[in-house]
Amino acid sequence: MGYTVKKLEKELLSKIDTGSQKELEKVNRYINLIKLFYELDDSIAKDGAMVMTENGSQRFLKPNPAIQEKNRINTQLLSIERSFIFVDTDEMLDGSDLL
Repeated sequence: MGYTVKKLEKELLSKIDTGSQKELEKVNRYINLIKLFYELDDSIAKDGAMVMTENGSQRFLKPNPAIQEKNRINTQLLSIERSFIFVDTDEMLDGSDLL
């Protein structure tokens, strides 16, 4: 069983109250950030961890800006993860509220 963004989205949607527009928006934002996060991986793999910068006659290496962007996106992802309100499916399915 491999990881895919679609499976992640499906898993998140199964764990939230899909009647809540706020929770749906958080899942959408989370998935968009995940996609950007991995696109930055592609950029880093293509250009490398260090990139050559030219400023007039000067040439120097500097860290790939995609690395810092990945760190920023990771912080945003963690923040969204902490804000999810997950529905406890065990409580919903055990029928104990019927007694």
